[in-house]
Amino acid sequence: MTPPAPLTLGTAGHIDHGKTSLCRALTGVDTDRLPEEKVRGITIELGFAPLDLPGDVRLGVVDVPGHEGLVRTMVSGAAGIDLLLLVVAADEGVMPQTREHLAIVNLLGVERGVVALTKSDLVDAEAREVVRAEVEELLRPTALRGIPVVAVSSVTGAGIEELLQEIEAAAEQAPGRSEEGAARLPIDRVFPVEGIGTVVTGTLWSGTVRPGDALEVLPSGKAVRVRQVQIHDATVEEAHAGQRSALAVHGIPRESLTRGDWLATPGRFRPSHILDVRLTHLGSAAKPLGSRTRLRCHLGASEILGRAVLFERDALPPGESCWAQLRLEAPATASAGDRIVIRSYSPALTIAGATVVDPGPAKRARLNPGDRARLETLLTGSAMEKLAALAEEAGSAGIAGEGAAVRLGSIAESITEAASAAVAAAISMDAEAKLVRLRDGRFLTPTSWSQALSEVMGAVSGYTQANKLRDGIPKGELKSLLNRRLPAPVFDEALEVLIRSNRLLLRGDRVTLPETAPALSPKQAQAVGDLERKLAGRGFQVPEVSELTQGIPPAERPNDLIRYLVDSGRAVKITSELLYPKTLWEDLQRRLRSYFEKNATLSMGAFKDMVQVSRKYAVPMLEHLDRTGVTRRQGDERVPGPRLKGGEAAGH
Repeated sequence: MTPPAPLTLGTAGHIDHGKTSLCRALTGVDTDRLPEEKVRGITIELGFAPLDLPGDVRLGVVDVPGHEGLVRTMVSGAAGIDLLLLVVAADEGVMPQTREHLAIVNLLGVERGVVALTKSDLVDAEAREVVRAEVEELLRPTALRGIPVVAVSSVTGAGIEELLQEIEAAAEQAPGRSEEGAARLPIDRVFPVEGIGTVVTGTLWSGTVRPGDALEVLPSGKAVRVRQVQIHDATVEEAHAGQRSALAVHGIPRESLTRGDWLATPGRFRPSHILDVRLTHLGSAAKPLGSRTRLRCHLGASEILGRAVLFERDALPPGESCWAQLRLEAPATASAGDRIVIRSYSPALTIAGATVVDPGPAKRARLNPGDRARLETLLTGSAMEKLAALAEEAGSAGIAGEGAAVRLGSIAESITEAASAAVAAAISMDAEAKLVRLRDGRFLTPTSWSQALSEVMGAVSGYTQANKLRDGIPKGELKSLLNRRLPAPVFDEALEVLIRSNRLLLRGDRVTLPETAPALSPKQAQAVGDLERKLAGRGFQVPEVSELTQGIPPAERPNDLIRYLVDSGRAVKITSELLYPKTLWEDLQRRLRSYFEKNATLSMGAFKDMVQVSRKYAVPMLEHLDRTGVTRRQGDERVPGPRLKGGEAAGH
C-alpha cells in the first residue's frame, strides 16, 4: 500500500477563539513556545506540532496568530498548508479575523478542511446551531463550502475524537505535493542551535531534501549545504514535499538568512521583479483596485511591496478578475501556479489574490496581439501547449527545456518528454509537429524554425549581392552578422540543415549560394590584370596594397579587387598591406625546402639573402610562415614547420 502523502494542517481564526488550546488538545503539544506568548496569553509567532491521526497518519500542524496586527505572520504559515482547521468560538461566532483568515486561505487555493466550533461547552445547543449556520454561510462562496463543522471543547474534550476523524477524512481527499523535481522551501524561521549551527524551518513545497544536499538561498543566490534534516524534532534521512522541515545548514552566516528567503535546488528558480498573474479582487473589498496601486504581495513567507499593472483596464471592481503584471520592489522567487496574497499598502488589509502565470515575463504595460491567448494557455493548457506558447513567444531564439521548466513550474524532464512524445506522434501520423527540438534541447515552433532558416539564407544572399567579387561570406562573419537574432546553437544547426539540403554550400570557411561565383566586369578584369602585373614585377619586395591600388577608380572598388585576388587563390595575403602572387609564394616554399635539406636552422640574415629583401619585408614574411606552419621559430632562428616537413603547400 502506498503511504499517504505528507500533509500540513494549518489553523485559522480570530484572536482568542482557542486555536492554540485546540492544538494542545489534539496533539498534546503547547505551540506557544515564547515567554511573551505565555505572559500575554496570545500567539505571536508560528507554532508547530505533529498530529497523529487514528488511521496511523501523521500530519504537521501550523498554529497561526489571530491578532489583526500579525496577519503577515499568519500568511507565512498558511502559505504551506494543505488542510484548513478553521477555528470559530461558539460564544462569539464569526469575527473580522475569521473572515480575513478564510479569505487568505481561499486565495491560497486550499480546498480541504474542517471547522471547529470551540468553547461549545459555554453555550447551549440553539446558540451552537446559530453559529454553525453563520459559518456555513461564510463558507458558501469559497472552495471550502460544505466542509464538516464539529462542535468541540478543549476543556472537557467533547467532540475531539469526532474532529480527529473528520480531519483524517479530509486528509484522505487531499492530493498532497509533488516530490518530483526541484526542492523549494520558504523559510519562516531562522535560529541557532548549539552544537549544530544555523537552522531554518519551513514547509517543503516540492521535491525532497537530504543531508549533504547542496541548495541555494534565494533571492541572494548564496550556496549552502544541508548538514541535518529534522521532522518534528526527529532526525531523518529525507524530508518530503508537504512536510514541516527543520534544516541545519552551513556555508553562510546566520545573519545572511531571514524569514521570506527560500532554499531551493540550485539553478531551478530565477527570482524576478516582474510576474504575469491572474489577479482576483475580493468581493468584500471596499473599492475598485486601480492600476499601479502600491500593494503588499505575500508569497511563501515573504512580503514584497510592489504595484499591479492591470492589462486592458484602469481599475478592477470588487469580485472581478483580470490579467495583470506585478512590478515588485524586490525579487520574488516564484514559480508558475504559485498563489500570492495581496494586501493594501495602508491600511494593511487583504484585498486580492493572484495566481502566477509566468514568473519570467517581459515588462509591458498592455497586452499585444496574441498575449491574451498565450496567458490563457499558460494558465490552463497542457504542458505541451504551454511549452508551445513559450516557444512561439521566443521566436527564432527558441526556448531551452530548462528555461521552460523554470517558467512553467515543471521539471525539465517532463517538459522534454511531453515535447518529444508530441513530435514523435506527429511524425507517425505524417502531420506537422507543433515544436521543433534542436540538438541543444531548445524548442522552436515550425514557423520560427522556418524563419531562422530564412534569416541565414537572406544574410548569405544579401552579402552575395553586395559583394559580387567575393566567393561567399566567411562563416564567422555570417555568425556575427546574425548573433543578435539567432543564438549560436540555432545558427549552427540552421546552417548545417541548409548545407545538408544543398540550399547553401560551404567552400573552405566560406558560405555561398549554389551556382554562384565571383563575377568581374570588363573594367574590373582589366584592373585585376594590372594588379597582378605590378605584383609580379619586383620580386619579393612587392609594392604595398596602398601603392598597388593607386589609380584604380573608387567605382571599381579597389579593396574588393584585392580581396578577389586572395579569395580566388591568385595571391597570398601576408598582412593588410602585403600580398604575394601565389606562384611567387610557392617558389619561396620550394627554396625553403631545398635550404632545410642542407641546413638545420634558418637565420634572419640567411632568409634576407635567400629572397633578397630588407627587414621590412623579411619580418612579416617569416611571421606568416610561422603562423601557417611552414617554419617554426626557435629562439632567433627558424626550423622546418610541420607543413614543410609534410610536403604541404602553405599558400594561406
